[in-house]
Amino acid sequence: MKSLTCQSCGLPFSKKFRGTNKDLSKNSDYCLNCFKDGTFTNHQLTIQDMEKKLLEMARHHDGLTLEEAQQTIKILPDLKRWKMTHIL
Repeated sequence: MKSLTCQSCGLPFSKKFRGTNKDLSKNSDYCLNCFKDGTFTNHQLTIQDMEKKLLEMARHHDGLTLEEAQQTIKILPDLKRWKMTHIL
């Protein structure tokens, strides 16, 4: 199964965990943790908050290493959600 990369958190996810649009269709840009019913699950989240969240996940979850979190943090500014905030 092909893995997608969430354009908000930068983590890989499968088609099964795609976010949902307002019409409840699946969204392949964002994972279900970041995007639901056509909106981001945390509107106040900043790119700095996302960096902290990734590092926290690496500390407390076996599914993400510190090195993986650091690599993901490097790509955050290039992801669709954060690229939009840098343009404004």
